[in-house]
Amino acid sequence: MLLDGRQRASTPTSTTSGPRDRGMSYFTHDFVGEIALHGVGKSRVITYKVLFMPPRFEADLPFRRYPRLRIEGEIADVPVRGAWMPVGDGRRYFIVSPDIKANTGLDVGDEVEMRFRVDDQDYVDMPDALQFALNADDAASARTSKMDEIGCVAFTIAATLAAETTWRFVPRGRH
Repeated sequence: MLLDGRQRASTPTSTTSGPRDRGMSYFTHDFVGEIALHGVGKSRVITYKVLFMPPRFEADLPFRRYPRLRIEGEIADVPVRGAWMPVGDGRRYFIVSPDIKANTGLDVGDEVEMRFRVDDQDYVDMPDALQFALNADDAASARTSKMDEIGCVAFTIAATLAAETTWRFVPRGRH
């Protein structure tokens, strides 16, 4: 049974007419999956709450070109942006942020609907602190011209919990 009380379709589709018929949807893929725990790392395992991608999407999406395919979408109607991450066994997962539990109460073991579309692969959600630091330092800006590098730094900054922590990434004398 879905969250809104409707019966779950026995075989959700990978088009806009999936678990929730939206006609001309902005999102191109949808499915219902279970929030699971997944450990990442060898010597120090970090456990995330994730959704595993249904295998049927593998052929439709450009994973050969983008192994960590960036997407935007919704989980239980909460907007999300991130990437399908590869696992060594061939599966792919998407990290379910704490916002999902905070906004919906859903947690590990709960079934949830996810809708998504492929995002701009060069998109970087630039935190204000990082943009400020780059604008103030031409040398730093030049060193981080590669999107992969700046995206890594942006993700680290965006993942911090407090504004005071965020500004620790900005060199002293720059703020």
